[in-house]
Amino acid sequence: MKLVKNAFIFTAAASAIALAPLATAYEAGDVALRLGVTQVAPDASSDNVTLDGSTLSLAGGTSQVDVDSNTQLGLTLEYFVTDAIGVELLAATPFEHTAEGKGELAGLDITDAKQLPPTLSLVYHFGGLGQIEPYVGVGLNYTVFFDEDITGQADTTLSSLGLTGADVSLEESFGYAVQAGVDFHLDEKWFINASVRYIDISTTADIDFDNGSTISVDVDIDPFVYSLFAGYRF
Repeated sequence: MKLVKNAFIFTAAASAIALAPLATAYEAGDVALRLGVTQVAPDASSDNVTLDGSTLSLAGGTSQVDVDSNTQLGLTLEYFVTDAIGVELLAATPFEHTAEGKGELAGLDITDAKQLPPTLSLVYHFGGLGQIEPYVGVGLNYTVFFDEDITGQADTTLSSLGLTGADVSLEESFGYAVQAGVDFHLDEKWFINASVRYIDISTTADIDFDNGSTISVDVDIDPFVYSLFAGYRF
């Protein structure tokens, strides 16, 4: 009976410890590093594609573009100004996207490009919930595009129209970002993180040709960015 009683007391104590809020709340001066996978999933829309300033029409219709998703390694570094407010920088390895045609250009992969979207945010954490610590944030994004190139498929199609020597360029973008996420603390140092953000990214894509012609389109990429990270608090 005594053994059973002791086992009951031990089980109850262990359960109480497991259920009790851990002393995991961030404090001013802490630094939180999060590292894992990040997916950029564009919610893209565009104006009509133009050729030398006029709507490009191959058969009496119009064309637009879409942008595909991509997943890369991502990280955030957050410095806590107060116990609840942090300044966070989002970074990642370069994302690679393909612009795909819609309308008359449906089924045509047009350009490939890489981009980096560093984002600086002010983040507010909701403490006092034990191991679970949700947060929200708002910030500014700067996206730079590089390694822009026309696809072989598009090069062949445009060459048949007399458009050769394609040179692709995409304008950099400045915009706002909002986010929501949660840290699940495993102990005083380690935690798991999940977050979603919406980033305002817009660009103008130009394709210049040897004959002086230009194909151009304004694109709102506006991605949702999903992240799943492992984190460590310094």
